[in-house]
Amino acid sequence: MIQDGVIPLAEIDSLSKEIECIMCLNTANDSRMCIHCSVIVCAKCIETWINKQKTCPKCFHPVQETDFVKCRLVDKIIEFIEVVKSNICSNHPKETPRVYCSTCKKYVCFECIVTDGQHVDHDYKYIDEDYRKIISLNHKLLDFLRKRRKNNQDNLATLELATQMLLNDHNDNINHVNTVQQTATVLIKETQRTFDNYQQKKQTYVDVIKIDEMIIKNIEQRLSESQNLSDQEEILQILQEHIPSMSE
Repeated sequence: MIQDGVIPLAEIDSLSKEIECIMCLNTANDSRMCIHCSVIVCAKCIETWINKQKTCPKCFHPVQETDFVKCRLVDKIIEFIEVVKSNICSNHPKETPRVYCSTCKKYVCFECIVTDGQHVDHDYKYIDEDYRKIISLNHKLLDFLRKRRKNNQDNLATLELATQMLLNDHNDNINHVNTVQQTATVLIKETQRTFDNYQQKKQTYVDVIKIDEMIIKNIEQRLSESQNLSDQEEILQILQEHIPSMSE
């Protein structure tokens, strides 16, 4: 329930539970939803599961991988929760974090220090508006990277399916060729040319996804350890190098 324009942290935590993958119990990564029971899972988790089991891990309905569809709503909720959590104090939900406690490695509000007496003897730094703005920008750029990775993963999956269909069609065509050998030779050459093209595109997607995954992991760690404006500026520089169009 929202009060005075503030969403209680308990509500955020409750919402976070709703988008957890029931298999790994973490926030769903590249979320998928069962069309039979609406359970949420990670794409990789369900892929691994279906290779061994042919039933939904929640409702036990017979399934195949296509029965778990991409859930964009969950992705939006995850993005929303990240933004909300970065703007509320875990101890005082109505307060905005203004201080970074280096000792506890967390963002806190003035109430934590002045009223509760927490962090008084700790090392902490004031978060100015420039710092908050650059944090917000870095999170937006990181979210862009995550979306780009997901799009490339989807494109790769589509390409792999197209490759398999190409090979299947080729085999069918060869089996039904009842004309001269020259016709079969032409079919083989056309299939090989298309296959080579698919493989080149596939390698491009694989390379881009690998680079993005390395950057995302690096940035997520840097953001969790960041203590000052200089740290955030370094993070922004790294992000802008890989997202030139958004740094203009």
